Amino acid sequence: MVDTGQSIRDLIERTFLVGVGAAAFTKDRAQELVEEFVRRGQLSSEEGRDMVDKLVARSRDEARSAMKKADSSLQGALRDMGLFTKRDVEDLETRIRQLEHRISLLEGKPDGAEAGPGGDAPSAG
Repeated sequence: MVDTGQSIRDLIERTFLVGVGAAAFTKDRAQELVEEFVRRGQLSSEEGRDMVDKLVARSRDEARSAMKKADSSLQGALRDMGLFTKRDVEDLETRIRQLEHRISLLEGKPDGAEAGPGGDAPSAG
């Protein structure tokens, strides 16, 4: 059986790598075109550098945006499958620690004293 979460991660990774490759190709190609315009005298060297910098920055921004959308889609897919993310688990662990702390304060026990040997709380009856 194929691990669906892994399949989705692989798809996103491949999409990202294709995007990075396209961005690198775009930068190289843009650099070549700008150099050609500079050789022809249609752009100054400074204008050419500025143009390449703007194209690279735009490409970088678009790649970031695509990754955010892909991450959001992955998180939605994981939730649709009923799976928890690491962040979900960490959030729950934090909430549990906070609740344990509140209970220990209500019971008048210092932190860490609420659990008996073996980590089980003493029974109330």
